[in-house]
Amino acid sequence: MKLICDGLDLSDAVLKVSKALSVKAANPVLEGIKITAKGDSLTLLATDTELTIEKKIKADVLMEGETVVVGKYFVDFAKKLEKEQVELCRLYDGQLQIKYSSSESELQVFPTESFPKIEKQEEDAFFEISQLDFKNVVERTSFACSADDSRPILKGCLFEIQSDILTVVALDGFRMSVVKKPVRASKDMKVVIPSRALLEIIRLLEKEDEILKVSVQKNTLFIELENTVLISRLIEGEFVKYNHILPTSFSNVVTINRQALLNSIERASIIVRNDRYNVIKLDISEEGIIVSAKSEIGNVNENIPVNLSGKDMTIAFNGKYLSEYLKIATEEFINLNLNTPIDPCIITATGNEGFLYLLLPVRINA
Repeated sequence: MKLICDGLDLSDAVLKVSKALSVKAANPVLEGIKITAKGDSLTLLATDTELTIEKKIKADVLMEGETVVVGKYFVDFAKKLEKEQVELCRLYDGQLQIKYSSSESELQVFPTESFPKIEKQEEDAFFEISQLDFKNVVERTSFACSADDSRPILKGCLFEIQSDILTVVALDGFRMSVVKKPVRASKDMKVVIPSRALLEIIRLLEKEDEILKVSVQKNTLFIELENTVLISRLIEGEFVKYNHILPTSFSNVVTINRQALLNSIERASIIVRNDRYNVIKLDISEEGIIVSAKSEIGNVNENIPVNLSGKDMTIAFNGKYLSEYLKIATEEFINLNLNTPIDPCIITATGNEGFLYLLLPVRINA
């Protein structure tokens, strides 16, 4: 194998595929990046068997072939070659020779035959959505996924399509985010996509107005764009019946400026950041919401004007969970839909019926 390519193209491609590298794998070859020189292109591929990313770039191929180079060193090396023309050559002793300017280096390689074979399966179903809309639904849900390995199904987002309406749901047992968007789908479907894969997809998106095709193949997700392919294993199992969790009516509705509430919550959170539950108390009345927090460090009491429909109420939340939603939402005003201090709060963005956030309150002493 022997080829010449642009250093900037190589660095960009290596960085993209490295997101799928395995760390301390039982099979060391999964810590490698497969390099294939064929035709007029260089293809780089990395996989940990759960997530696979492949990137193709232009190259002057002098001799076709393939090899698997140690990933973490190749990533660091490629970053330093962005302004160079790079020649890659697999030597007969098994090393990968890298030539640049008047210098050369060599890196260890793995046996190519031990690298997993990645094959595209027959497409079962697909849906199409603008890259901007896909990015929005992922950003507005994935932050609420669980990081707990004890319930793997909650480490992903549910993607459910019925009659060309996509519903995306994420929850972790303390909060839940739900987004709805119209899409064009080949048929109704219901899959759970790992949050890790979703975040890697939105990092690859560069043209917001273009359409993204998301294909499902048995238990696998497949996406191809700009000479990049991402393949992810779906999470199998029964997702939580989220519709059963959502209250259908509310006795109190509070309309408040989102940014004003976020600023106040963030200041209050400084006082309780060493508190395990980061408890922020909201005293709601027609005069406004008093946002308060107290710890051995000090205390905060701030008043924010609101429009209240209902009765006075005192309720408390984990400030981290509340501020994460407020940062993700972009609307000027939000509605806090409440019943009692111990029932779930449903937060909706004014003017956006396709986005809601459920947050469980924290019990406090009266």
